[in-house]
Order: sequence, then structure tokens, then C-alpha cells
Amino acid sequence: MISKQSIRKGVTIKFDGIEVDKLTVIKASESWNTNHEIYFKKLLKQGGSLTINGVMIEVKPLEKALNSKGEMTINLPPCDPLARF
Repeated sequence: MISKQSIRKGVTIKFDGIEVDKLTVIKASESWNTNHEIYFKKLLKQGGSLTINGVMIEVKPLEKALNSKGEMTINLPPCDPLARF
């Protein structure tokens, strides 16, 4: 069974094209075998789709912001250049 902690904030999960919440996923996971659970946890990290028990499941993870060089952008709070630390 999938736990609440497995599903992170910002991850979009759809069952047959309809967006669902954590509790729906947890209830559905009670009928999955261990291979389905392992594959679903991989999808939570990288995204994708699969069919389990006739239900099309789509997972879209939180997208990370990249700059034009393909590097992760880091948003730092503004600081005063004249301030002393």
C-alpha cells in the first residue's frame, strides 16, 4: 500500500484523465500487487503513465525551473550588498 508520505506536494496524479487526491490513490493502491507499487513510486519521481487493473494512471511530477544553460535556477532572497555580516 502507498503511504501519504510517498506522494509529495506538487505532484499531479490522474486516474482515467480525472485528477485525484492522495486518499483516492491510497485506497486504490490497496488492491495493487508489489510490482505495481514499485512502478508507481518510480513514476512519482520521474513522471509517466501506466495502466493498473484497467485504470489509466498519469503522473506529472513537480517541474524544476531550468535556465537557458539547462542548469537549476536558484532563487535567493535579495540582500543588501553594503550590509556587513
